Amino acid sequence: MITEFDDGRLRRLLLDYFGRDSRIRVLRRTPTFGSPVFVIDYDRGVRHFRTLGSFGTIAQVTEQSSMDLLYPSRLVFHYERLMSLALALCREPVNALLLGTGGAAMWRFIRAYLPDSATTLVDADEGIVAIAKRWFYLNQPVAVEPAERFLAGTTARFDAVLVDLYNSAGPAFLDAAFWRRCLDALGPGGCLAVNWADFATNPEVKPMAQELGDIAEARGLYPYYVTRRGFLDNLVQYVPTLPGSEPEGIRQALDRFVRARRLPDRGRNILENCVIGPIFPV
Repeated sequence: MITEFDDGRLRRLLLDYFGRDSRIRVLRRTPTFGSPVFVIDYDRGVRHFRTLGSFGTIAQVTEQSSMDLLYPSRLVFHYERLMSLALALCREPVNALLLGTGGAAMWRFIRAYLPDSATTLVDADEGIVAIAKRWFYLNQPVAVEPAERFLAGTTARFDAVLVDLYNSAGPAFLDAAFWRRCLDALGPGGCLAVNWADFATNPEVKPMAQELGDIAEARGLYPYYVTRRGFLDNLVQYVPTLPGSEPEGIRQALDRFVRARRLPDRGRNILENCVIGPIFPV
């Protein structure tokens, strides 16, 4: 990991990665993330993007969340679109719990396409929350505390619980007690979705995912995974509680969701070239 904050060196890394015409908006440390984070604007043809990212190994730039500046409600990254399927697997997505704010991509999506749904946001890093409010249009309160503490202290129930928690080392360590509380927080007919970043290379991911799967199966639930074929960066694990939400029904659920919420074209092909099944794919 980068241990010394060499502002000039990090700026050169960003310009090499995103292009010399890109515009660095933020480059600083936040209270808990563990490495410098950045916000950068850049162009790809006629499209204009704003990305929140961080630095991993010395020469590694990691993109965490991105926003299309012309269409802010559009989910740019494929894993974000996969995470949105948790909303399609609910009986009725009236309220959603977003654990991990990032660049507020899921919040913007829900606000635009599910305007009748309420969202609760939780993030342990007040610096990330401030960045989301300043640069990514987030304009609602966020519970600034660890997700574990929030879940331990709430009696609320949610139709969708989306877990996207990570730090500079990758996905945050989440134990059995955390998964039990996530499942306890689901209302009837709800769905839990977890984004596992770096699932193919981080040895800590598979045991955590399997532990969640074991806990869900002990409750009579049917967890499964979806990832893009040949893409080794992000894997999404779903635990739906609604009967008929097994892997065989996910495409039909997506079709209904697209029609009901009038999603743009890119929302219609989320599952193309994807591996779907109950076994961790690596």
